[in-house]
Amino acid sequence: MATLATPPIHHDTSLYVIHPLDDVHEQKCTSEGLGPMQLTPTVRFSLTALRVYLTAMTLIILYRTLTLAHVFTHHTH
Repeated sequence: MATLATPPIHHDTSLYVIHPLDDVHEQKCTSEGLGPMQLTPTVRFSLTALRVYLTAMTLIILYRTLTLAHVFTHHTH
């Protein structure tokens, strides 16, 4: 098996690392004047489902926190 393996080839290439603060500044993209984005029905459904899910999870956490704080106590007479 050792005879089938080929030795690695070493290239004399150098890689230069440039720190972002030392790099040439480039033009940043702006979103001014683009207007609203067109959404497909699938994307609209996915974003709506995500919004409903996150709202439900937030309400569950809020309810659990208030329950642990004994806000919902049952008064027995």
